[in-house]
Amino acid sequence: MVRLILVVVILVLTLVAGIAVALNHFFGWKGLIAFPFILIAFVWLGKKFIGLMVKRFALGLFGMKSGVLRGAMMTVHSITAVAKPERTPEPKEDESDGNNAGADEETEPEVSETENEPKHYLAMDVTITPKGEGEHYWEPGEFILTSERLTSLMDLEEGDKEVGGMERVEIWDGAAFGPDDPGKYPGPQRLRLTFAVKPGTSRAWLQYYAEPLGEVELPAWESRA
Repeated sequence: MVRLILVVVILVLTLVAGIAVALNHFFGWKGLIAFPFILIAFVWLGKKFIGLMVKRFALGLFGMKSGVLRGAMMTVHSITAVAKPERTPEPKEDESDGNNAGADEETEPEVSETENEPKHYLAMDVTITPKGEGEHYWEPGEFILTSERLTSLMDLEEGDKEVGGMERVEIWDGAAFGPDDPGKYPGPQRLRLTFAVKPGTSRAWLQYYAEPLGEVELPAWESRA
């Protein structure tokens, strides 16, 4: 790793020296006036390039996780409009030492602009059957709904293509739906997935990272208390 960094530093210094020599050769001392501005431009481009490469690398790692459901079969049993799920309150920390003044005062959680946007909620009863022997684990909480079939996570960055985010995951235990615990499973699973969906969405793709599982038709929305 140190050797690689040293090689990169040497190449950068060689490039900088080459630019300076070329400017002086073709434009004389006047060319050297532009040298700092050229360096700034190169630094800016290098920062953009490195950021893009890091982003692609990170998305590539997440995209590899989608391989466990590549070729999986999706069986939709029902999709129904539901009320907004109630979130389970987080347990409060025990302030027994009494050192924090005003610890008994409740603070309101911050709400992002995205959470303030109007949403409809639907529950999807679906069975996901991975292809193969079920040796690898997959995570139901990573499903999203998209406006079109995507084969790359980079596609999510190009436009507003995510139309539904996960609100709740429940697992069928053979008799009823229960909590999503431990959160990852091998082999086929029947799920009840509750999504917060953008109003006006009539069709969507169920997406697991970069793997599209299938298109679904969403129910007509009705006013709910």
